[in-house]
Amino acid sequence: MTLTTRTIAGLALIAATVTACAPGAAPTEAPDAGKAVSSALPTEPVTLTLSHFEEGGQGKAIEQLAAKYQQLHPNITIKPTYTAFADYGKNIKLQMSSESAPDIAQAGQAQTMQGPLVQAGLLRPLDEYAKLYGWSERFKPGLLDQARFSKDGKTFGTGELYGIALGGNLVGIYYNRDKLAKLGITTPFKDLAAFQDALAKAKAAGETPIQLGNLEAWPGNHVLSDLIAQYEPLENGLNWVYGRKGATFDSPGVQQATKTLAEWAKSGYIDSSANGTSDSDGVGKFIKGKGVFMVSGSWNRSRIDENMDGKAGFTAMPPVKAGDPVRATGATTSPFSISAKTKYPDVAAGFIDFMTRPENAATLFQGGYLPVAERDAGQPKAGSAQEGLVETWQQVLADDGLALYLDWATPSMGDTLFPAVQQLIAGKTTPDELISTVQENWADERGNG
Repeated sequence: MTLTTRTIAGLALIAATVTACAPGAAPTEAPDAGKAVSSALPTEPVTLTLSHFEEGGQGKAIEQLAAKYQQLHPNITIKPTYTAFADYGKNIKLQMSSESAPDIAQAGQAQTMQGPLVQAGLLRPLDEYAKLYGWSERFKPGLLDQARFSKDGKTFGTGELYGIALGGNLVGIYYNRDKLAKLGITTPFKDLAAFQDALAKAKAAGETPIQLGNLEAWPGNHVLSDLIAQYEPLENGLNWVYGRKGATFDSPGVQQATKTLAEWAKSGYIDSSANGTSDSDGVGKFIKGKGVFMVSGSWNRSRIDENMDGKAGFTAMPPVKAGDPVRATGATTSPFSISAKTKYPDVAAGFIDFMTRPENAATLFQGGYLPVAERDAGQPKAGSAQEGLVETWQQVLADDGLALYLDWATPSMGDTLFPAVQQLIAGKTTPDELISTVQENWADERGNG
């Protein structure tokens, strides 16, 4: 599949120059920051460690590319290490500060991970490697800008480059084709009311309308963020994620989205065991037919298609008003950065470049990464969830409708937002309480209180 110029241009618009106000220690330069970079590889044995949190097909793609690279360069060993996202973000700064820091680490954009790591001087700037390998020709500016920070780690979207993403990701609605046929439900949904009618119809038929594994707390946040993308003006939401002065989570759109999620849970539209079911097990239950719909991200697509064999589809969360632009939670995937402590920055940069080369696009695409460069990654299989996912991705980009992720807003937003959403689904907190708790975190950490 080759992305159109319009599609690429759409994604190029999603990153902006913004100022965040997060405190932190003064950054330090990488030990060999002044050394000339090179694409030449050493002849002696070298082992690099790579830390990531990619699950399913995306994690498998990284393993495949590491193995392929080692076949091409037998003296270089790449050791990918997976850590579940819920634990990864909590420990990444400590891990990168240690003497055994990974040479390459996946670091979430904005203030989730990358900002604090830049502030602490734990990541190496990659601008010289970008020139060496032509990354600015391979990727549009908006893609690279998502991994840029000022040297002090306070200004996101501008400054030095600290990572390269392998692709894009998107949150939307997976659905069971057989169950929709039996229920007489068709997709795409013209508006949110039509989707809610489908949820009610599924519930009345004795089905679980929405399957969700939310034991780790972060998956439920994606249901809320996709609802916010429909109710809240996109610019308002982006202003809040970027930390712009005057932005607020306590707005009419966010209030309505939060109330809608609470109503879905109260009405039994969400699996009653969601908070006691892991994300992986929730996907497994959906695959086995326990759920008509599942609101989740593109990272689960490969597993779903492999196991459901044409019985799964994917569509966007519909807008409140029929005909409005398509909006969805999404971005580039979390970029891969190079440790300031690594002894082999040239080798690390060479492997990052290798993963993003056109000849490896098909491996990434089949693993679940959405293409973000003008390259041929292959055609999705007709009737697969991948087909609907790619179609939705291109439509969202054409409408400039990526809403980004709520936990990008502050370094501790995930620790505040995720459990609050979990409590909302359980009926143990109210929409107003959730909004107040989240906005308080934002105001305290952004200095905009």
